[in-house]
Amino acid sequence: MLLRIHRRSNLPSRLLLSSLSKVAGITTSNDNSSATTVFTEARRHYYQEGGSKNSSNNNNRGSKRRDWDSDSRGPRYSKHYNNNNDRGSSNSGYFNTKNYGGNRGGRSSGGRGGSSSRQYPPRRYDTMEDAEPTLETNSKFTKKVVRLDSTNNNEEVTLDQLHEEGIIDTMLHKSISRMGFPGLSPVQQRTIKPILSSTTNDDVIARAKTGTGKTFAFLIPMFQHLINTQLDSRYMVKCVIVAPTRDLALQIEAEVKKIHDHNYGLKKFGCVSLVGGTNFGMAMRRMDQIRPNIVIATPGRLIDVLQKYGNKFFKYVDFKILDEADRLLEIGFKEDLEFVSGYLNDINAKAKDHIRTLLFSATLDEKVQVLANEIMNKDQCLFLDTVDKNEPEAHEKIDQAVVVTNHFAESVYATLDHLQKQIVADPGYKGILFAPTVKFTRFIAKLLQKEFTNDLPVLEFHGQLDQRRRTNLVNNFKKMEKGLLVCTDVGARGMDFPNVKEVLQVGVPSELPNYIHRIGRTARSGKEGSSTLFICKDELPFIDRLKFEKNIIIENSRDFQPDEEMRTEFAKKIEENSSLGFGEVLISVISFYRSCIKEYGFRERDILPEIASSYAVLLNKPDAKIPVESFSFLEKMGLARNGRVRDMFEVKPRNYDEEGDGNDEFNGEDNDSFGDGGNYRYNNNNRRGNYGHSNNRRNNYNSNRRRTYDNNNSFE
Repeated sequence: MLLRIHRRSNLPSRLLLSSLSKVAGITTSNDNSSATTVFTEARRHYYQEGGSKNSSNNNNRGSKRRDWDSDSRGPRYSKHYNNNNDRGSSNSGYFNTKNYGGNRGGRSSGGRGGSSSRQYPPRRYDTMEDAEPTLETNSKFTKKVVRLDSTNNNEEVTLDQLHEEGIIDTMLHKSISRMGFPGLSPVQQRTIKPILSSTTNDDVIARAKTGTGKTFAFLIPMFQHLINTQLDSRYMVKCVIVAPTRDLALQIEAEVKKIHDHNYGLKKFGCVSLVGGTNFGMAMRRMDQIRPNIVIATPGRLIDVLQKYGNKFFKYVDFKILDEADRLLEIGFKEDLEFVSGYLNDINAKAKDHIRTLLFSATLDEKVQVLANEIMNKDQCLFLDTVDKNEPEAHEKIDQAVVVTNHFAESVYATLDHLQKQIVADPGYKGILFAPTVKFTRFIAKLLQKEFTNDLPVLEFHGQLDQRRRTNLVNNFKKMEKGLLVCTDVGARGMDFPNVKEVLQVGVPSELPNYIHRIGRTARSGKEGSSTLFICKDELPFIDRLKFEKNIIIENSRDFQPDEEMRTEFAKKIEENSSLGFGEVLISVISFYRSCIKEYGFRERDILPEIASSYAVLLNKPDAKIPVESFSFLEKMGLARNGRVRDMFEVKPRNYDEEGDGNDEFNGEDNDSFGDGGNYRYNNNNRRGNYGHSNNRRNNYNSNRRRTYDNNNSFE
């Protein structure tokens, strides 16, 4: 035990022994034979004094050894653990408490005692100003920064004004005007003119909220550059746009085609998308036939093309644009982006520092700043900040609400009840429903399709659909006047669906920023919208995190309790759709929430049993248990030691002729956190996770090793 304390404290044994002696108030000889005596007396003295300061006024069931262990973690952990008797019940209020749960300590399973306490440090910051390092003060960003924000860049700019001042060409002005733009968005007003007016062709970092018109903020300057240089290298790629997902890349391509269609004179600036899930050879034939000036790509497929055909198409690139840069990093594309930037610089026929970089991002944390420093070529950077530091990160035109239930299962009831009422009130209802996992998305989509067969089209969208089906589905939903899209977080960012009136969320997103990006699917292009989050009381720490880390306060809160008729009817629906594998659906949700415990400060001993018990609640059978194939499966999920959860499973041999093996969430086949399949919290890849955006192979980009091109359809 003395050795364990020694290892924790990083003190020499003799010095540690001396310290313990002073605490116990005894004297020792220099020889080590008195170590046991000293340690025993120190423990006795410690307990007589009532334990550490961290345990004041606690009614802990666990041993006081917990307090000894907790004290070794340092004083910054102490302030959350006074008055530990509070377990975070509804009596403490939804939004007024500083620490939901009061006592998050105990063993890793979340108990109030034990020696392996999982304790959470105080929040990293209380204000948005301290949340993100600035470009000017970050020592890792070495470029000279010219900052333009709302204080010195608030001039109202119109499209006609840009044309009259000669900033944009007549062809481009006509095309944008014919598209029926009511006016430039604030983001476009603050970015287009500075980008095109820069006499030194500075690199640009632009920060803007989601849903504020970022795409045209870089497409208009890009087209103007192509018009200005149309006689130079007319059959070579001049602009490369990198997007984090295939769907976003294809959406940007669709916006480019809109500009083409509204002025045929601009069609000479051809565009090709290079994304995974499509035929590599066919894409290369299109590159040969069209000889595009614009390439829109995902990082993995772009690297494949560069390594094989870089010198043929990409020697005269002038612009590279990174859209959703923060998401590119979240997915794990940092090395890919650095390789792409370095490769384009090396093969550029004009100069290694010729390419101008435009980086657009909803957030600007230190990771984004470090990436910008690595890939930008110019000595000076123009920082266009369109977000007021005192504003919440969410779009101000979104009316946000939260529905709080007593149980996770009741959140499902509440969602169905809400949709039924909305469809009755608004026959033209168009909304998006976000779900935590692929299996849950499939399950709830199938139920809703049968529920609203004649009233509302319901579409299912997630990363395990093949690319052709995903593309068709996105296009169909965009054209729909009414409908419901049930999706995972693959649809949370970058997707522009017109006229979405409401965003619904069952449970929490995979990461905190995704809440902002989810609700950003409504209130787009200057319109208003609403969002409703359905969570149970054990998920309330998520609301606390939104408040302190994103400056988002949801004031509209209401409770929901289902009646017995609703319980009975929903149970019948599940039994009628037994082929959906309701047990496996809940297993995937348990796996998802287990991965979110640290992210949001949930209590494991409460949240996981609650989700597991949803099996019995939703089936309306109090004794029902989730069937699993073996006890080892629970061990694989990390639930074997959680007695409350374990008791809600029934070990039952399963028929392996059925689809799947029950372990999909550990094989990277269910948790659709950011995109096209994969669960970054359970696989051990070098990059943060394989979301299907990239083949995620271990390549040494510095050595420019050739990658094989067999099975190209598996890329991204």
